[in-house]
Amino acid sequence: MDPVRADADESTFSDVHRKIAKVIFGFAFVVVIIAISLSAFGSRSTSAADCAKLGGIKSRSTDQCFIHVNEEKTFIQAELLCEAKFGGHLASIHSGFDNLYVADFSRELFPYVDQYYIGLATVHDNKEMWQDGTQLDYTNFGSKLETGKCTTVDMESAKWYEIDCFTKACFVCSV
Repeated sequence: MDPVRADADESTFSDVHRKIAKVIFGFAFVVVIIAISLSAFGSRSTSAADCAKLGGIKSRSTDQCFIHVNEEKTFIQAELLCEAKFGGHLASIHSGFDNLYVADFSRELFPYVDQYYIGLATVHDNKEMWQDGTQLDYTNFGSKLETGKCTTVDMESAKWYEIDCFTKACFVCSV
């Protein structure tokens, strides 16, 4: 093979690889920018008007909209319904005021039940986790949860108690 021609073929080959690398880098850069944008701005805030249209009540301390669902479901069934119907999760409670606020409305909307689910469950190593992934920054336990248990709120006291996750109860979603 002619050495001049081999250098030309190698140069063309390198140019092609450089162009491909630029396209891949450009595509990867765009994907990273989109991912950063979605993580920074992806969490939506529900306006008071939109919350009311969903039949919910607007939190006084967060951007959450609490939606009371007067159907008895297991914990997992309730979480799935919150995701499918409202694009949210079982409610996470982040302040004493919101805990009482949700409980007060629950008494009106669930007049014949003793308890309702919120989105806190105890997983391995006795670690409590909200279904929406938010930080556990407030609790109101009447008794400590055990591994594999889910949380209900007592209608009378607004205290949180452990319950088997397969027990059916009304629930509160948040978006």
